[in-house]
Amino acid sequence: MADSDHNWRLWGERDPYYAVLTHARFRSDSIEDHRREFFEGGEVFVSHWLSQIERYFGALPRGRALDFGCGVGRLTLPLADHFESAVGLDIAPAMLAEARRNSDGRPIDYLLSDDSLSRVEGSFDFVISCIVLQHIPVARGMAILGRLLDRVNPGGGAIIQLSTRRNHSRWQRLGEQIRHTVPGGQAVMNLLGGRAADTPVMQMNEYPLDGVLRLFDERGFHEMLVRYQNHGGTDAAMIIARRSYA
Repeated sequence: MADSDHNWRLWGERDPYYAVLTHARFRSDSIEDHRREFFEGGEVFVSHWLSQIERYFGALPRGRALDFGCGVGRLTLPLADHFESAVGLDIAPAMLAEARRNSDGRPIDYLLSDDSLSRVEGSFDFVISCIVLQHIPVARGMAILGRLLDRVNPGGGAIIQLSTRRNHSRWQRLGEQIRHTVPGGQAVMNLLGGRAADTPVMQMNEYPLDGVLRLFDERGFHEMLVRYQNHGGTDAAMIIARRSYA
C-alpha cells in the first residue's frame, strides 16, 4: 500500500487546492480565477452543517473548534467565524503554510498532525473532518477518529465524513491494485490515464459504517444522524453527532 502521508505531503507541495477539491478549476494554474468560489464553498458547508447539528441536537457551545485534515484552510477559516478560536491539523507542512497565508490574522492555530494528535492541547466544543479519513488506511483512521472524539467536550459536537464503499468495476479495482501493490504500477497507471508518471497516489479507503457508529457510541455520542452521500460512484456517510453530558 502506498504511503498516504508521503503522497499527501507531495500534493501539498505541488497542487494543494486541487488536492482538497479535485476539480480542474482548482488546479494551481487556475486557482487564482476560482479562489473566491473555493472558499465560499467552505463557508456555505460549515454554516449548513452547523445549522443541521443544532437543528437536531440543540445549540452547541462556541469555544474551540478543531478541523482535522485542514488542508489550505477551506473549512478552518469559517470555523473561526463561528467559534472563539480554531485549530487546523494537517500532515503536510506545505498545506499548513498555505493555510496560514490564507488566514489573515484570524484566531487559528495550524499544527502538524500525527496519529496521536500529540501537538494538540486541550479539548474542543466542535470537531470536523471532511474528505480526509478516506485517504488514510482504515486501521489508522479508526484510531485517529477515536482520539478526535475523545477531544470533544460534553455537550460538544462532531461532523465526520468518510467513504464506505467504492462502486467500481472489476477493471477499476484491478487498476487500483496495480497502482498500490505493483512496483512501478503507479507510474504506469498515471501514464495510461494521461497524467505525469510521478503524480502522487490519492489513496481511497472504505470504512465500515457499523464500526464507525459503534466508536461514536463508545465515546459518548449517543445522539447521531447519518446522511448518505454519493461522490462520483463512491458511497459516503456524513455523520453529525453530539456528545452526551453524562
